[in-house]
Amino acid sequence: MPEVELNEDIRRHFHLFWDNFPFPVLLVRSDRTILDRNKAAEALGSAPGTRCIDQGDKEAHKGCLANQALREKTTKRSVEYVKGWNRVLDSYWIPLPGHEELYVHFGIDITEYAAERFFPKECGSDTGCTSCAGNN
Repeated sequence: MPEVELNEDIRRHFHLFWDNFPFPVLLVRSDRTILDRNKAAEALGSAPGTRCIDQGDKEAHKGCLANQALREKTTKRSVEYVKGWNRVLDSYWIPLPGHEELYVHFGIDITEYAAERFFPKECGSDTGCTSCAGNN
């Protein structure tokens, strides 16, 4: 896919703030095109010019709050169990002020700290859940 044009100031600031963050972070346009990514996202194969919504299991994207964040011009947060990844993610969509079609998106894996209420009720070794595997 071709590289998507991005203001060099925005790109530089994005990398200054996010490159050393330990979890994947994406700079995304409202149509879900990835404009840039930090080192952790790059290591997972995220590439500028691709669409974040086309990556991974479709189920993982059903709780996306990008449209709401952009419409309301405010950060949105969601903490939920993502079945396809068997992880509890603390996810954020942060609109960039002055750039109405751009937002920063990331999810922090908090699985080991998450309360049991975040895990599916049918949790067990056959579902791959690590919080109760082998307890059945």
